[in-house]
Amino acid sequence: MPDETRRNPRVHRAILDAAWDLTAAGGWAAVSVDAIAARAGVGKRTVYRWWPSKAAVVLEAFLDRARANPVSTRATTAEGLLRAHARHFVDLYVDTELGRVFTGLLGAAQQDPDLTARLGEHWFEPRRAPLRTSAAAALPPGTDVELLLDLVFAPLHYRLLTGRRPLDHGYAEAVVTAVLRGGAGG
Repeated sequence: MPDETRRNPRVHRAILDAAWDLTAAGGWAAVSVDAIAARAGVGKRTVYRWWPSKAAVVLEAFLDRARANPVSTRATTAEGLLRAHARHFVDLYVDTELGRVFTGLLGAAQQDPDLTARLGEHWFEPRRAPLRTSAAAALPPGTDVELLLDLVFAPLHYRLLTGRRPLDHGYAEAVVTAVLRGGAGG
């Protein structure tokens, strides 16, 4: 693996921006390493020197943009954090370029186990960890915290991916309320 400290920051930024622009404008099918390289004004070998695939480049571009929009909350309870994260999910993904790129990544991950693992490691797990810790401390012993988190976020992902019904703050709040009222095995 190349030494990342030797990566030219301008070239790195140009490649990430190219990957982002192509994916946001044309969807997953519009992206290839050739297209990323051409748009960034670099050779294909330069892209492959730092990323093994288009999925890896697009994921890094997604993470770069998404991390610039952290969850903003003053909540100190598990319920407050769940509500804040559910609302943030709506803000981050509904009718945004970030949401369109995210759904493309999720679709591609269905055929790419490496991308699935990287999404889990670099996106899902860092977002779930503080919720897991807070919920485990606040909920009754025996509560299946992983199940609780799945029950909150799976319906939001479903609506985002299918577009069958509206995904808004009201729905996100209703999901959190329903899950907390019903519990998750505690």
